[in-house]
Amino acid sequence: MYNRISVEEITMKYSFGIDVGGTNIKIGLFEVDPFRLVDKREVSTPKYNHTTSIFEVTKKNMTDLLDLHHITYNDVHGVGFAIPCPVKNGYVVKCPNLKWESLDVISSMRDLLEPHIKVVVSNDANIAAYGENYSLEVPLQNAIFYTLGTGVGGGIIIDGKIVEGRTGAGGEIGHMQIFEHDEICGCGKSGCLEQICGTKAILDYAKELSHEYESSIDFKHITVKDVFDAAKKNDPVGFRVLDRVAKYIALSASILSVSLDPDIIIIGGGIAKAGQILIDQILKHYRVFARFGTVDIPFVLAKTGNDAGIIGAAKYTI
Repeated sequence: MYNRISVEEITMKYSFGIDVGGTNIKIGLFEVDPFRLVDKREVSTPKYNHTTSIFEVTKKNMTDLLDLHHITYNDVHGVGFAIPCPVKNGYVVKCPNLKWESLDVISSMRDLLEPHIKVVVSNDANIAAYGENYSLEVPLQNAIFYTLGTGVGGGIIIDGKIVEGRTGAGGEIGHMQIFEHDEICGCGKSGCLEQICGTKAILDYAKELSHEYESSIDFKHITVKDVFDAAKKNDPVGFRVLDRVAKYIALSASILSVSLDPDIIIIGGGIAKAGQILIDQILKHYRVFARFGTVDIPFVLAKTGNDAGIIGAAKYTI
């Protein structure tokens, strides 16, 4: 792994943050000092020859951005990657979304770049955690980040560093076994947090409750936004769904907190667009579950939205 270095030690002026997804690749060009976004673009992820084409498309768009702003690679310090799978020291065993197997991401990208350019890579949720933490008014040393969406992901920052763990699976919060459940999760196990707090679970539970309670929700065209909008209006189905999500986020957070004692817990992802009502309900349950001094750990909503990956990836190069 690379050692973190101070901005003062960097003579080059720019870094790239690359957020690679199964559908799109986000590319951000950042000035290092002061750290700020110069420009960004989003392109479709290539459908074929992923082992090489993703890096070639990324390099082409990096070059286009540099040319647009009259910058050369001589002034580029580093390139950071956020990718949707476990990664350890730049090596990916398997990444289904990108059709990668046994791939050294760092070497694959470095082969296309000038020798002085540093390349770093980590899991996308870990990188988003790094980006969100950096975006706080005062970045903290220890943070837990939840990303709530189709699935449930997470990232852990300890002593200012991303926790990848022995195999790169550090921060896979969505697959904590948190309750008894017969249905098998996508990971092959059961009882995962994702099976309560992911999009499918939220919609399924809302439809189940619709047989017991009157609701304003249109269940023929239901979305998570519909459910949480209804919760804000005290709809009996919407509120019960939101409260169950909040309860299990709080339970998992209490376990993580008594283990890691973070400075802050950040809630992000599409489901977090429910807003402050979600934070309020999480806190209500968390204060019941939490132990010792961890009861006072603050929960906040993520701020950077879709830019968390490129911000974190670029910052991770410094």
